[in-house]
Amino acid sequence: MRLYNIYYLCKNSIKPIAELTGKQNHSNTAYTLNGWCEARDCLTTVSGISFLTDYVNEIFEIFPAYQFKKEGPELSNSDYRLFISKKELLVARLDAIVKLYQSMDAGESKEGVDIKIPACGTLAEYIGYLKAIIGIVNQCPLISNCDEQVVFNTVDVGSMWLSLLIKGAVGTHVILNTLAKLSEIAIKFSSNYKVMKMQDEYLASMKQKNEIGQDVIDTFNQIKNKMLDDDVSELEKECDVAITNPEDRDKTARTIEKLSMLIDKGVEIYSAIETPNEIKVMFPFSENTTLLPDGLQKLIEEKAKNDSE
Repeated sequence: MRLYNIYYLCKNSIKPIAELTGKQNHSNTAYTLNGWCEARDCLTTVSGISFLTDYVNEIFEIFPAYQFKKEGPELSNSDYRLFISKKELLVARLDAIVKLYQSMDAGESKEGVDIKIPACGTLAEYIGYLKAIIGIVNQCPLISNCDEQVVFNTVDVGSMWLSLLIKGAVGTHVILNTLAKLSEIAIKFSSNYKVMKMQDEYLASMKQKNEIGQDVIDTFNQIKNKMLDDDVSELEKECDVAITNPEDRDKTARTIEKLSMLIDKGVEIYSAIETPNEIKVMFPFSENTTLLPDGLQKLIEEKAKNDSE
Protein backbone atom coordinates (compact mmCIF):
# COMPACT_ATOMS: atom_id res chain seq x y z
CA MET A 1 0.00 0.00 0.00
CA ARG A 2 1.18 3.54 -0.77
CA LEU A 3 2.57 5.40 2.23
CA TYR A 4 0.14 8.25 1.52
CA ASN A 5 -2.80 5.84 1.68
CA ILE A 6 -1.57 4.51 5.02
CA TYR A 7 -1.20 8.09 6.27
CA TYR A 8 -4.65 9.05 4.98
CA LEU A 9 -6.40 6.10 6.65
CA CYS A 10 -4.56 6.67 9.93
CA LYS A 11 -5.24 10.42 9.90
CA ASN A 12 -8.97 9.94 9.35
CA SER A 13 -9.25 7.09 11.87
CA ILE A 14 -7.24 8.38 14.82
CA LYS A 15 -9.75 10.84 16.31
CA PRO A 16 -12.75 8.47 16.76
CA ILE A 17 -10.41 5.82 18.21
CA ALA A 18 -8.58 8.22 20.55
CA GLU A 19 -11.83 9.77 21.81
CA LEU A 20 -13.47 6.41 22.51
CA THR A 21 -14.10 6.29 26.25
CA GLY A 22 -16.48 4.61 28.66
CA LYS A 23 -18.87 5.66 31.40
CA GLN A 24 -19.00 3.59 34.55
CA ASN A 25 -22.41 2.20 35.49
CA HIS A 26 -24.18 2.89 38.78
CA SER A 27 -22.92 -0.29 40.45
CA ASN A 28 -19.30 0.52 39.45
CA THR A 29 -18.88 -2.97 37.96
CA ALA A 30 -18.68 -2.14 34.24
CA TYR A 31 -18.14 0.60 31.66
CA THR A 32 -20.37 1.43 28.68
CA LEU A 33 -18.45 2.70 25.64
CA ASN A 34 -19.59 5.88 23.91
CA GLY A 35 -18.93 6.32 20.17
CA TRP A 36 -18.20 2.63 19.65
CA CYS A 37 -19.79 2.20 16.20
CA GLU A 38 -17.69 4.89 14.49
CA ALA A 39 -14.55 3.82 16.33
CA ARG A 40 -15.18 0.16 15.43
CA ASP A 41 -15.38 1.10 11.72
CA CYS A 42 -12.10 3.01 12.02
CA LEU A 43 -10.44 0.13 13.87
CA THR A 44 -11.59 -2.23 11.11
CA THR A 45 -10.11 0.15 8.53
CA VAL A 46 -6.64 0.39 10.09
CA SER A 47 -6.62 -3.37 10.70
CA GLY A 48 -6.17 -3.64 6.92
CA ILE A 49 -2.70 -2.08 7.33
CA SER A 50 -0.49 -5.11 7.87
CA PHE A 51 1.77 -3.77 10.65
CA LEU A 52 -1.26 -2.57 12.65
CA THR A 53 -3.37 -5.73 12.33
CA ASP A 54 -2.13 -7.39 15.52
CA TYR A 55 -2.71 -4.26 17.62
CA VAL A 56 -6.32 -4.00 16.41
CA ASN A 57 -6.97 -7.72 16.90
CA GLU A 58 -5.77 -7.44 20.50
CA ILE A 59 -8.42 -4.76 21.06
CA PHE A 60 -11.18 -6.75 19.34
CA GLU A 61 -10.35 -9.85 21.38
CA ILE A 62 -11.26 -7.99 24.58
CA PHE A 63 -14.91 -7.76 23.51
CA PRO A 64 -17.27 -10.73 24.04
CA ALA A 65 -18.99 -11.67 20.77
CA TYR A 66 -22.42 -10.59 22.04
CA GLN A 67 -21.07 -7.12 22.94
CA PHE A 68 -19.03 -6.45 19.79
CA LYS A 69 -21.94 -5.44 17.55
CA LYS A 70 -23.81 -3.40 20.16
CA GLU A 71 -24.05 0.36 19.79
CA GLY A 72 -22.88 0.81 23.39
CA PRO A 73 -21.04 -2.35 24.48
CA GLU A 74 -20.21 -2.98 28.13
CA LEU A 75 -16.85 -4.04 29.49
CA SER A 76 -16.00 -5.16 32.99
CA ASN A 77 -13.67 -2.91 34.99
CA SER A 78 -10.66 -5.13 34.30
CA ASP A 79 -11.47 -5.49 30.59
CA TYR A 80 -12.00 -1.75 30.31
CA ARG A 81 -8.55 -1.02 31.81
CA LEU A 82 -7.03 -3.51 29.37
CA PHE A 83 -8.96 -1.90 26.51
CA ILE A 84 -7.69 1.60 27.40
CA SER A 85 -4.12 0.30 27.58
CA LYS A 86 -4.32 -1.43 24.17
CA LYS A 87 -6.12 1.54 22.61
CA GLU A 88 -3.42 3.96 23.77
CA LEU A 89 -0.72 1.76 22.23
CA LEU A 90 -2.54 1.80 18.89
CA VAL A 91 -3.25 5.55 19.01
CA ALA A 92 0.45 6.22 19.68
CA ARG A 93 1.34 4.31 16.52
CA LEU A 94 -1.32 6.06 14.45
CA ASP A 95 -0.08 9.42 15.70
CA ALA A 96 3.54 8.51 14.88
CA ILE A 97 2.57 7.55 11.29
CA VAL A 98 0.65 10.81 10.80
CA LYS A 99 3.48 12.96 12.18
CA LEU A 100 6.14 11.08 10.22
CA TYR A 101 4.37 11.58 6.90
CA GLN A 102 3.60 15.23 7.60
CA SER A 103 7.26 15.84 8.46
CA MET A 104 8.25 14.59 5.00
CA ASP A 105 6.28 17.31 3.20
CA ALA A 106 5.42 14.70 0.57
CA GLY A 107 2.22 16.34 -0.67
CA GLU A 108 -1.35 15.12 -0.89
CA SER A 109 -3.19 12.86 -3.26
CA LYS A 110 -5.95 13.99 -5.60
CA GLU A 111 -7.98 12.29 -8.33
CA GLY A 112 -5.66 10.16 -10.39
CA VAL A 113 -3.89 6.82 -10.46
CA ASP A 114 -1.22 5.12 -8.38
CA ILE A 115 1.04 2.80 -10.34
CA LYS A 116 2.89 0.04 -8.55
CA ILE A 117 6.20 -0.72 -10.26
CA PRO A 118 7.83 -4.08 -9.47
CA ALA A 119 11.19 -4.19 -7.73
CA CYS A 120 14.03 -3.29 -10.09
CA GLY A 121 17.60 -4.56 -10.09
CA THR A 122 19.05 -1.57 -11.93
CA LEU A 123 18.31 2.09 -12.51
CA ALA A 124 18.01 1.36 -16.24
CA GLU A 125 15.25 -1.16 -15.54
CA TYR A 126 13.33 1.39 -13.44
CA ILE A 127 13.71 4.07 -16.11
CA GLY A 128 12.49 1.52 -18.65
CA TYR A 129 9.24 1.11 -16.72
CA LEU A 130 8.79 4.89 -16.53
CA LYS A 131 9.33 5.26 -20.29
CA ALA A 132 6.83 2.47 -20.99
CA ILE A 133 4.21 4.12 -18.76
CA ILE A 134 4.79 7.49 -20.43
CA GLY A 135 4.47 5.74 -23.79
CA ILE A 136 1.07 4.31 -22.87
CA VAL A 137 -0.23 7.72 -21.77
CA ASN A 138 1.08 9.44 -24.91
CA GLN A 139 0.25 6.64 -27.37
CA CYS A 140 -3.39 5.86 -26.60
CA PRO A 141 -5.56 8.30 -28.63
CA LEU A 142 -8.39 8.13 -26.09
CA ILE A 143 -6.01 9.59 -23.51
CA SER A 144 -3.73 11.86 -25.54
CA ASN A 145 -6.55 13.45 -27.59
CA CYS A 146 -8.96 14.33 -24.77
CA ASP A 147 -9.32 17.65 -22.90
CA GLU A 148 -7.90 16.20 -19.69
CA GLN A 149 -4.23 15.93 -18.84
CA VAL A 150 -2.09 13.39 -17.00
CA VAL A 151 0.27 15.19 -14.62
CA PHE A 152 3.15 13.77 -12.58
CA ASN A 153 2.53 14.05 -8.84
CA THR A 154 5.19 12.15 -6.91
CA VAL A 155 7.08 8.95 -6.37
CA ASP A 156 5.83 7.70 -3.03
CA VAL A 157 8.40 7.89 -0.23
CA GLY A 158 10.37 4.69 0.27
CA SER A 159 8.48 2.60 -2.25
CA MET A 160 8.02 1.80 -5.93
CA TRP A 161 4.70 3.68 -6.22
CA LEU A 162 4.32 6.33 -8.92
CA SER A 163 1.48 8.84 -8.45
CA LEU A 164 -0.14 10.59 -11.44
CA LEU A 165 -2.87 13.25 -11.20
CA ILE A 166 -5.61 13.92 -13.73
CA LYS A 167 -6.35 17.57 -14.53
CA GLY A 168 -9.45 18.59 -16.44
CA ALA A 169 -13.09 19.58 -16.19
CA VAL A 170 -14.69 18.61 -12.88
CA GLY A 171 -16.72 15.40 -13.05
CA THR A 172 -15.68 14.26 -16.54
CA HIS A 173 -13.23 11.45 -15.65
CA VAL A 174 -12.52 10.55 -19.29
CA ILE A 175 -8.93 9.44 -18.66
CA LEU A 176 -9.78 7.54 -15.47
CA ASN A 177 -12.60 5.70 -17.24
CA THR A 178 -10.30 4.89 -20.13
CA LEU A 179 -7.48 3.65 -17.88
CA ALA A 180 -9.91 1.49 -15.90
CA LYS A 181 -11.26 -0.19 -19.05
CA LEU A 182 -7.82 -0.33 -20.66
CA SER A 183 -6.43 -2.10 -17.59
CA GLU A 184 -9.26 -4.61 -17.56
CA ILE A 185 -8.81 -5.47 -21.25
CA ALA A 186 -5.01 -5.59 -20.92
CA ILE A 187 -5.27 -8.04 -18.01
CA LYS A 188 -7.39 -10.38 -20.14
CA PHE A 189 -5.00 -10.01 -23.07
CA SER A 190 -1.95 -10.63 -20.84
CA SER A 191 -2.88 -14.31 -20.38
CA ASN A 192 -2.89 -14.68 -24.16
CA TYR A 193 0.28 -12.60 -24.41
CA LYS A 194 2.29 -15.19 -22.46
CA VAL A 195 1.25 -17.95 -24.85
CA MET A 196 1.84 -15.80 -27.94
CA LYS A 197 5.26 -14.74 -26.69
CA MET A 198 6.32 -18.39 -26.38
CA GLN A 199 4.87 -19.18 -29.79
CA ASP A 200 6.59 -16.16 -31.32
CA GLU A 201 9.97 -17.25 -29.90
CA TYR A 202 9.40 -20.83 -31.05
CA LEU A 203 8.48 -19.76 -34.59
CA ALA A 204 11.49 -17.44 -34.76
CA SER A 205 13.84 -20.32 -33.83
CA MET A 206 12.12 -22.59 -36.37
CA LYS A 207 12.53 -19.91 -39.04
CA GLN A 208 16.27 -19.67 -38.33
CA LYS A 209 16.54 -23.42 -38.86
CA ASN A 210 14.58 -23.11 -42.13
CA GLU A 211 12.00 -25.55 -40.75
CA ILE A 212 9.05 -23.23 -41.48
CA GLY A 213 8.36 -20.56 -44.06
CA GLN A 214 7.58 -16.86 -43.62
CA ASP A 215 3.94 -17.56 -44.43
CA VAL A 216 3.50 -19.40 -41.10
CA ILE A 217 4.91 -16.42 -39.19
CA ASP A 218 2.71 -14.03 -41.17
CA THR A 219 -0.35 -16.12 -40.30
CA PHE A 220 0.60 -16.07 -36.62
CA ASN A 221 0.99 -12.26 -36.69
CA GLN A 222 -2.38 -11.91 -38.41
CA ILE A 223 -4.04 -13.93 -35.61
CA LYS A 224 -2.32 -11.80 -32.98
CA ASN A 225 -3.37 -8.55 -34.70
CA LYS A 226 -6.95 -9.82 -35.04
CA MET A 227 -7.07 -10.47 -31.29
CA LEU A 228 -5.76 -6.97 -30.59
CA ASP A 229 -8.27 -5.43 -33.01
CA ASP A 230 -11.08 -7.27 -31.21
CA ASP A 231 -9.79 -5.78 -27.94
CA VAL A 232 -9.84 -2.30 -29.49
CA SER A 233 -13.46 -2.89 -30.48
CA GLU A 234 -14.25 -3.92 -26.91
CA LEU A 235 -12.59 -0.74 -25.62
CA GLU A 236 -14.67 1.31 -28.08
CA LYS A 237 -17.83 -0.30 -26.76
CA GLU A 238 -16.90 0.11 -23.10
CA CYS A 239 -15.89 3.77 -23.53
CA ASP A 240 -18.73 4.55 -25.97
CA VAL A 241 -16.40 5.96 -28.64
CA ALA A 242 -15.55 5.11 -32.24
CA ILE A 243 -11.90 4.84 -33.32
CA THR A 244 -12.19 5.04 -37.10
CA ASN A 245 -8.73 6.28 -38.05
CA PRO A 246 -6.56 3.23 -38.92
CA GLU A 247 -3.49 4.82 -37.36
CA ASP A 248 -5.37 5.52 -34.12
CA ARG A 249 -6.68 1.94 -34.05
CA ASP A 250 -3.14 0.65 -34.43
CA LYS A 251 -1.88 2.95 -31.64
CA THR A 252 -4.66 1.76 -29.36
CA ALA A 253 -3.86 -1.88 -30.13
CA ARG A 254 -0.17 -1.31 -29.37
CA THR A 255 -1.17 0.42 -26.11
CA ILE A 256 -3.13 -2.66 -25.04
CA GLU A 257 -0.20 -4.89 -25.99
CA LYS A 258 2.34 -2.71 -24.15
CA LEU A 259 0.20 -2.50 -21.01
CA SER A 260 -0.28 -6.28 -21.10
CA MET A 261 3.49 -6.70 -21.19
CA LEU A 262 3.86 -4.41 -18.16
CA ILE A 263 1.12 -6.23 -16.23
CA ASP A 264 2.83 -9.52 -17.05
CA LYS A 265 6.00 -8.10 -15.43
CA GLY A 266 4.12 -7.05 -12.28
CA VAL A 267 2.97 -3.48 -12.93
CA GLU A 268 -0.39 -2.66 -11.31
CA ILE A 269 -2.58 0.43 -11.80
CA TYR A 270 -4.85 1.56 -8.96
CA SER A 271 -7.22 4.49 -8.65
CA ALA A 272 -5.95 7.08 -6.14
CA ILE A 273 -7.61 6.96 -2.74
CA GLU A 274 -9.45 10.26 -3.32
CA THR A 275 -10.88 9.23 -6.69
CA PRO A 276 -14.73 9.09 -6.62
CA ASN A 277 -16.01 5.69 -5.55
CA GLU A 278 -18.04 5.14 -8.74
CA ILE A 279 -14.79 5.37 -10.72
CA LYS A 280 -12.67 3.55 -8.15
CA VAL A 281 -14.72 0.35 -8.32
CA MET A 282 -14.17 0.14 -12.09
CA PHE A 283 -10.45 -0.50 -11.70
CA PRO A 284 -9.54 -4.20 -11.78
CA PHE A 285 -6.79 -3.45 -9.25
CA SER A 286 -8.73 -2.03 -6.28
CA GLU A 287 -6.44 -1.93 -3.26
CA ASN A 288 -8.31 0.82 -1.48
CA THR A 289 -11.92 -0.21 -1.97
CA THR A 290 -12.11 -2.80 0.81
CA LEU A 291 -10.36 -0.47 3.25
CA LEU A 292 -12.93 2.32 3.12
CA PRO A 293 -16.11 1.86 5.16
CA ASP A 294 -18.95 4.28 4.45
CA GLY A 295 -17.86 6.73 7.15
CA LEU A 296 -14.39 7.27 5.69
CA GLN A 297 -15.74 7.37 2.15
CA LYS A 298 -17.98 10.25 3.23
CA LEU A 299 -14.96 12.05 4.68
CA ILE A 300 -13.20 11.78 1.32
CA GLU A 301 -16.26 13.07 -0.53
CA GLU A 302 -16.67 15.99 1.90
CA LYS A 303 -12.98 16.90 1.54
CA ALA A 304 -13.28 16.89 -2.26
CA LYS A 305 -16.37 19.13 -2.02
CA ASN A 306 -14.60 21.60 0.29
CA ASP A 307 -11.55 21.71 -1.97
CA SER A 308 -13.73 22.67 -4.96
CA GLU A 309 -15.49 25.51 -3.17
